[in-house]
Amino acid sequence: MRLTELASDLEALRTDIADELLAINRYEQQTFTLTDEEARETVARILDERKQHVALLLAQLRRLDPKQREKLDR
Repeated sequence: MRLTELASDLEALRTDIADELLAINRYEQQTFTLTDEEARETVARILDERKQHVALLLAQLRRLDPKQREKLDR
């Protein structure tokens, strides 16, 4: 993998992580504000999926960026 390809991959992963974290904040807030229990449960399941997405994306970021991995391991 060329350096430019790596930089592009890292940028994409970081953007994806940021987007997922924003979605997590939104869904988590909805779990407190939705009045319909079924809707709240659905959003809670989606919230868990989004958290799993962050974990998966972070694993790839750790794999591809040794300096970031070092910071995450602290």
